[in-house]
Amino acid sequence: MRALSDVERGVLARLLAADFNGVQALRAQADHIDGVEPNCTCGCPSITPHVDRDAAPPARIGSHLPVELAEMARADGIPRTVLCFLDGDGYLGNLECVYYDEARPEWPRPGGCAVLLRDEQGYLESALLASGAAVRPHELGDRWVSFEARDDGGFCAATWSGYRECFAADGSELSRTFVK
Repeated sequence: MRALSDVERGVLARLLAADFNGVQALRAQADHIDGVEPNCTCGCPSITPHVDRDAAPPARIGSHLPVELAEMARADGIPRTVLCFLDGDGYLGNLECVYYDEARPEWPRPGGCAVLLRDEQGYLESALLASGAAVRPHELGDRWVSFEARDDGGFCAATWSGYRECFAADGSELSRTFVK
């Protein structure tokens, strides 16, 4: 076991930047990580955090967090995704860096990632962009079914209701086109 690195701490903090059910318990857990262990043989930096269970409460939200990090751009490959899973007791169990090309032992830069928040059915309900802008679908109650990062820090997404919406890095809507 080794100490949580500053980069890993930053990735976890960015992942927990959005508000969702159980996030307070997870933030407390992140503050009480005693150490981590690498947990993958593919070459990625994924880790198993060891939380001091006497110092932090469990989160009661299921095994997969409703948030993920989406790297907005990557000069040397395909942008990565970071997911987090809880163990059966509600504690941080796996911080997973997903590579879509050749895996390397490096995390994405937390400040270069958007935090994507999903609803109970797995649809995207909001994005917290690297700029700090919080963005939701144009129509109240609509959800995004896709997310495509743009090189300028913005993104485009298709909505459940059939629109393609594009946003700038500052969160302003650039376009909304019916495609269904």
